[in-house]
Amino acid sequence: MRILVFQHVDCEHPGSLRQFLSEDGIEWDPVYLHRGDQIPSFDSYDALWVMGGPMDVWDIEENPWLVDEKAAIRHWVKDLGKPYLGLCLGHQLLADALGGTCGPQKIPEIGVLEIELTEEGKKAGLVAQDLPSFRCKISLKTDFRQLVQINKDNPEQKRDSLLKMSYQPQ
Repeated sequence: MRILVFQHVDCEHPGSLRQFLSEDGIEWDPVYLHRGDQIPSFDSYDALWVMGGPMDVWDIEENPWLVDEKAAIRHWVKDLGKPYLGLCLGHQLLADALGGTCGPQKIPEIGVLEIELTEEGKKAGLVAQDLPSFRCKISLKTDFRQLVQINKDNPEQKRDSLLKMSYQPQ
């Protein structure tokens, strides 16, 4: 298995997940979009991970590469139907690329907070227990299933081969 990873700043990488990837023999290639890296052909990749970053999905004037990134995400998900993991900004980019909306949360949730699995989240088997997390902004897409929540206004969502989280599990 080979994973393509979109990064938006050097410090927003797969973190401790790199160790798990290594232990499982999974190769991953970072694309440093903020440095001007071009998005490669998707032919040799099995999954796409899109990491976090300090920008918002609408900050295209300051980060013009977001336009191509959203188009690539849309192609990956809609045309290729391959597995996608979006973390924080990656969560927002998926929603925006698929026609959802993103904006500031009504009640900010910043810091380490407990995540509570919903009944559907327990059935999905993606997370074995409640985990602490670092929260980012919220973005919602109505055709996703809610798997975990901190409160009722901030669900984490999954649809088919897509998983998006508005927090940092790594």
